[in-house]
Amino acid sequence: MGWREINMNRRKPRRDVAVAPMTAGESRDAAVLRKAVAAALAAAEQQRAEGGRFMAGYLAGFARREAQKHGLDAEADGGAALLAELGAQAPDGIKDAVQALQLGPREVPSSRAALAAADAQADAGYLVGHLESLCGTKRLLAAGGDVEAYLTVCDHAADRLQTHQPTAALRFDPAERAVVRAALVRL
Repeated sequence: MGWREINMNRRKPRRDVAVAPMTAGESRDAAVLRKAVAAALAAAEQQRAEGGRFMAGYLAGFARREAQKHGLDAEADGGAALLAELGAQAPDGIKDAVQALQLGPREVPSSRAALAAADAQADAGYLVGHLESLCGTKRLLAAGGDVEAYLTVCDHAADRLQTHQPTAALRFDPAERAVVRAALVRL
């Protein structure tokens, strides 16, 4: 068996190129945040979800993860630039919830985010939005059902990507599950 025969059975890795178009005078970070927030709003619009604190957190988490694809950690400045851009682009139906969103240091450690939203529902949305962007799905914002069924849907979203990255821990860890469970029980 030669090299060619062995190599024919392997899939080539997909090339991902992250491009953020910049306008005249705009910084790279501002362009990345603008693109990340637009992607988060498009994901929410595609799911036709209703506004609220959970959705505001979801948008912030989704946008934060989209910015990470470009090498920008939007949590580095306490999330101020991310929240400002999100507030500027948010539609009227969600603008109040987005403007009320506050991020601070996470009390319970999380593998996903160092910051947490001050509101429990927004914090759960923040974690879910981050997971949704990471997994490339667009179904977690509009998913319904009881809390355990919702966590199972989140696990299924992570499992699709888990098969391609077997060493990565993509599912919610126990602390993150507790945050999501506590917030969704109150809805």
